[in-house]
Amino acid sequence: GSRYATVPELLRGPTRLATLSAGAQQAIERAWPTLRLLTVPRRSQSLRDLVEDCWLALGGPALLPESQAVDNVYRYFEVLAKLERHGSLDDAAALESLLDLERVSTEAQARLHIMTMHKAKGLEFEHVMLFGTGRLPGNSGRSVLSWFDIPDEHGAERKVISPVGPRAEVENDPVHRYIEIAEAAKDRHEQARLLYVACTRARKSLHLVGHTATTDDGAKPAAKNSLLRMLWPAVEDLYAQAFEPGKPAASEDLDEFVLPVRRQFASPWKPPAVQPLPSAIGATATAHPEEDEVEFYWVGTEARIAGTVVHRWLQMLAEGRVEGDPADANVRDRLTGRWMREMGIGESQREDIAARVAEALDGILGDEKGRWVLTGEGHTELALTGVYEGSLETVVLDRVRVDENGDHWIVDYKTSTHEGGNLEGFLDAEVTRYTPQLRKYAAIYRAFAAVEPRCALYFPLLQRLVEI
Repeated sequence: GSRYATVPELLRGPTRLATLSAGAQQAIERAWPTLRLLTVPRRSQSLRDLVEDCWLALGGPALLPESQAVDNVYRYFEVLAKLERHGSLDDAAALESLLDLERVSTEAQARLHIMTMHKAKGLEFEHVMLFGTGRLPGNSGRSVLSWFDIPDEHGAERKVISPVGPRAEVENDPVHRYIEIAEAAKDRHEQARLLYVACTRARKSLHLVGHTATTDDGAKPAAKNSLLRMLWPAVEDLYAQAFEPGKPAASEDLDEFVLPVRRQFASPWKPPAVQPLPSAIGATATAHPEEDEVEFYWVGTEARIAGTVVHRWLQMLAEGRVEGDPADANVRDRLTGRWMREMGIGESQREDIAARVAEALDGILGDEKGRWVLTGEGHTELALTGVYEGSLETVVLDRVRVDENGDHWIVDYKTSTHEGGNLEGFLDAEVTRYTPQLRKYAAIYRAFAAVEPRCALYFPLLQRLVEI
């Protein structure tokens, strides 16, 4: 029978389909090619991605009224991804339970708190809604032994205990009946107190929702032990007016309760055409020989390797990821040595490279401007891709430093050294060499951060920060 049939089987059953309207049959025929993908065996695609693909193919986003609703759908996808195993679900009930914990809203600023009346004590809210005031509270189980504390003539509490025996005899015992009646009265007073607490939590509006039985003669009084019964003297007339004998059930007061609006496509939905990307976006980023020449102009392989290790050190220092004192030779040599081994550097080269790295670190740690570059807000090794002068470019910024005035500095580390005199002439030549590169960095960063950056070169071996 259909009781044990799967959803795909029901969708393809000719007998059942024949009972549907022509519009419903057309809707199923349009959706089936997409829905059938959910049942096709797969090896590589996750369940989350498959459900998303089907949702997109069916036009899911186009039916939603606002972007916040789309965000809620993706929160569902996130929950699905947490539970799926091997492209399926072990237990659909676990998905339902986890979804119950998700709180979503169609309003970005909406804030809704669902809590018991007990928990609301001491809090205040703009609007309070109490549901189910016409329902009866749960019945507590029958106790084997009942007792009751009652003060004597001197104010000291005495404990009254009901007899123990067969249930029929105990229920007819006057002491047991007195304890039951007294406990029921205490519970009723506690419910009244909680109702008062809940109603006084509202700052602006209070909404009470409750139901009662009706007869041909109109509304019956609320259930005896319900919260609505406590409020009955104040609301009895409202219920009597709403359920006057002979009054149409669909009164004007209930016109606002209507079926949800059914949203569907007037014609088969197709995804909109994707706008063509700018010509430069589709291009492959290419390396420019002249920049390679600039980047690796140092003499000797050891100098280039030392520059790579220094860059890694400066990134670790700026991100605060170095365990121990970087000025400690043991800490420094241990990390530098490990990195060189990972790079496959032979032992014969390690000593010279380590000495050059140590010299650069001593220089930057002992330099006030060097410490300024490494500390404070910003980014390290920031990779950005953008269109520059009509071509797609990918750059990596050694350091972005946001100073105390809010200015963004792009600092490029250069482990160049200079022997002999005329240091200023050497720095001027370096500025000329790297100005085009930093101009590109600034343009791409400007498009990314929407700020005008300042650019500088920092020379750890020379302890010089040169703004360009």
